[in-house]
Amino acid sequence: MPSGLALSLTCRVHTEPDGDDHTIPYTLRFTAVAPRSVAGDEEFGVVLAPEPITFSPRLSSGIGDITLRFAAPTGARVVGYALTGGDGSAAGTRVEPTADGVVLRAPGPFGPGTPFTLPALRWTLRADGSGAVVRTGLAGSSFDDPAWSYRWARRSDGRRGTVTGYPDRSPVLTLTRPAGPRS
Repeated sequence: MPSGLALSLTCRVHTEPDGDDHTIPYTLRFTAVAPRSVAGDEEFGVVLAPEPITFSPRLSSGIGDITLRFAAPTGARVVGYALTGGDGSAAGTRVEPTADGVVLRAPGPFGPGTPFTLPALRWTLRADGSGAVVRTGLAGSSFDDPAWSYRWARRSDGRRGTVTGYPDRSPVLTLTRPAGPRS
C-alpha cells in the first residue's frame, strides 16, 4: 500500500568563495510501497519513490551532483535492487552499492523552478526468517555521513557550494512485520 511520507533533514549549506556555512531545515517526500507482513524466507519487493523536487530560482541558478543514500534493509537479505521511473531531467541517474546500503547519483543539471522526479529505488528482499521487522529508509547520521547532498551555483553573484543533510529523526520509510506461520 503506498504511503506519502515526509522526512525532515538538517542540512548544512556551504557557500564559496566566502566559505560561509549555515544550517537549514529541509524536507524530502517519498511514496513508499511495501507489504504489511511477510512469512519467514519469503521474497518481496519494496519501492521507495522520491516525490517531485523543485529548487527555488531565488537561491540557485543550477543544481547538480545529487546523491541520496539508502540504508541496507534490516531483517532481510537483499536479493537485488534497481532504479525505476523518474523523468527526463534525471537521465543518467545510477544506483551504486555502498558498505551500508546503496547510493542514488543524479548528475543533472537540474534547473531551478522546474519540478523533477528522481527514479524510485526498488529493493527485492528475502525475509531472513529471524522474525525481525524489516525496515527500509535513508542512511546518514551527520554532515560527514549525509543521506542527501547536491552542488548548487548562482550566476547572479558568482556564488556556488554544496548542501549536505541527514535525517532529523527516524530515517525509516517502510516497516514490514513477520507474518504468522503459514498453514
